[in-house]
Amino acid sequence: DDPDCGRLALQQTGFIITGTLFLLCGSLNDRLSSTWLVVMYFGSSFFGQFGPNCTTFLIPCEVFPTNKRALCHGISASAGKMGALIASILFNFVGEKELFLFSGYASFAASLITFLTIPETTTLDLYEIDKQWHKVLSGERYEGPASDPKHLSFYERNQNRF
Repeated sequence: DDPDCGRLALQQTGFIITGTLFLLCGSLNDRLSSTWLVVMYFGSSFFGQFGPNCTTFLIPCEVFPTNKRALCHGISASAGKMGALIASILFNFVGEKELFLFSGYASFAASLITFLTIPETTTLDLYEIDKQWHKVLSGERYEGPASDPKHLSFYERNQNRF
């Protein structure tokens, strides 16, 4: 793992680039040739696979405690599949332009949710995450590397301000 390019940055960047390309495809749909639309679509697919597709698998593998990791990862995966099912059903009722625009807005919303709620675990030992979970679940206060602000989500860092 490259600590300079963590999972959080990779996921956010992928969502932003994918969202931008989707919005361009939707807003320029009638002005661009089909070749350019295909190139931009392939670009959005690349950055979707490069960022959010791999990180939405990696992050749940790391943020949950070991004894609940498989269950919680399964719940996360099934929620993603349910979202994909709902989207694929609803996309049948909208046009191509609206489909791209909606997907672009959804990508930006996902980037915002990532920024607000996802902790950065790239350089954090998984045993520390387990120790943190065990302390929190037993009602004790955890003090350790997992409570370092560089490993906390924006919400966790600013929890007392909200």
